[in-house]
Order: sequence, then structure tokens, then C-alpha cells
Amino acid sequence: MSYFIIFLVILAVSCLKLTDLNPKLLPLFDGEQERMTYKNKDVYAQIKVAGTSIDYPIAQHPSDDSYYLRHDVNQSETIYGALFTEKINRKDFKDLVTIVYGHSTNDGAMFGSLERFADSAFFQKNKRIDINRQDEAITYDIFSAYSYTDAHLFQTFDLGNSLAVPDYFETIKQISESLTGNYRDIGYTPDDRLLILSTCDIKDNGRRFIVHAKETNRVKVNQDTRKH
Repeated sequence: MSYFIIFLVILAVSCLKLTDLNPKLLPLFDGEQERMTYKNKDVYAQIKVAGTSIDYPIAQHPSDDSYYLRHDVNQSETIYGALFTEKINRKDFKDLVTIVYGHSTNDGAMFGSLERFADSAFFQKNKRIDINRQDEAITYDIFSAYSYTDAHLFQTFDLGNSLAVPDYFETIKQISESLTGNYRDIGYTPDDRLLILSTCDIKDNGRRFIVHAKETNRVKVNQDTRKH
């Protein structure tokens, strides 16, 4: 339990600093993006969110879940951090729920443009998330977006438990309505995989802005013919 408290404290402190500072971003890639070539072996995917500037690699540290709060994908220290998953999640996005974390910034970098989904018109127009792995292209449809508490979702809703995930899906709709968030009904089966994007709520540092999406397509790709 203490680990999660420390993790959330670091997130909160980082949010405060990110709204006050605006340093220059370091280059994120080593080699061609199209070939998914990275110097840092922690990097394992690339995410692109429709209608936003989000087009970044995703990393996962093998032992320290808080590492990429303060390091970019070049492993250089920066308050921008990097987009990352915790080690509780597999790297193939085949968990029933995968959570990607990133800082919200005042210049729109990282997850700084994620809160555009708080606008109903924007939410209705922009629905797609693409995740590319070395040999796979995965597509998700966004169906929910709202500001929520800073509770650790995996622990609070027991999202590692397959029996708890359907209940969480129902909870998403209830929370969206009670918090005047945005929601669209896309249907759900127990085999569906969910993707959650989580960032600091730039308007309230004690909360998180959360976007939910459902996997709709997954195809194998030829790395030599991939088009980014």
C-alpha cells in the first residue's frame, strides 16, 4: 500500500512543477520512427491519439514504476518524463485493462492535449487511438473521458481481476454521468480489452483526467512496410 501512496505523491508533485516550468524537450527517438528502432530497450510501443499532438513512444521500466515520471525515453532526467505503463501490465496490450500514464503540460507535450476530450464536440469528433508495436498495429475507440480522483485505478477497482473488469465498465458510465464527463455507448463483452490514458488534471492537481478506449482491431504488420 505504501508504494502506491509514494507513487501518487510523486505524480502530484510532478503536476505542480509541470504547470510552472516549460523547458525544451529533448529528442525522443534513436533511428527512424517507422522502423520502431530505439536505443532504450524499455521502449516497446508508439501511441497516437486522433485530434491531439500525442504521438509518442511508450516505455516500461523493469523495476521502478516511477522512473519515467522524471526521465524521458533517452533516460535523461526531465520534468516532462515519458509516457509509460507500470510493470503490472504486459507489454503486448493483451491485459483486459492497460493503463498508460503521462504528464499534462502547459505547452501540450506528452499528455498535455488529452484534456481536449473534456469538450463534448471534440470528444464526438475524435475517437481513435493507434498503438504500434514491432509486429502489430492495434486500434482503439474512445468511449469515455472525465476528471476523476487520484485513486490508483488498478488497486481501487481490482482491474487485474477478470471478474472485476465488467463491473468497472459499468462504473465508467455511472462516473461519466455523475461527473458530467463525456461518454458513448460502444457495447462491452468480458473478452474486450480496455485502454486507459491517465494524466494530471491541469485544472485541479488533486485529480486525474482519464480517457477510456476499447480495442477494436489488432493486426500483424510487416516491419519493412510499416507506414507511420
